[in-house]
Amino acid sequence: MKSANTGGVKSAFHELEMPDADELVVKSRLIRFVAEEIRRRELTQKDAGALLGLDQPNVSALMNEKLSRFSVQKLMALVGRLGFKVSIHVEGSGVAFDVPYEHAA
Repeated sequence: MKSANTGGVKSAFHELEMPDADELVVKSRLIRFVAEEIRRRELTQKDAGALLGLDQPNVSALMNEKLSRFSVQKLMALVGRLGFKVSIHVEGSGVAFDVPYEHAA
């Protein structure tokens, strides 16, 4: 499996040789994006929870980037609930395609 890190720079997860480093990099990027978008929109935790379908403790965990509380699939759904399109890109051996990710609204 090709590493999720880019540009030759290893993530802290890779530096620590964590077995799930690639997944943690993906989760970290997604959770940071969602938290930054909530801050950019100046949403309260209550409003963010209503928009994302989360209770306040989970919004707090999200804002504090608690990776263990969220799966990649859940984080992709939250990105979708913020109004962004999410897709999975597959590429290699002369093949490239995108798979749209549909979330439950």
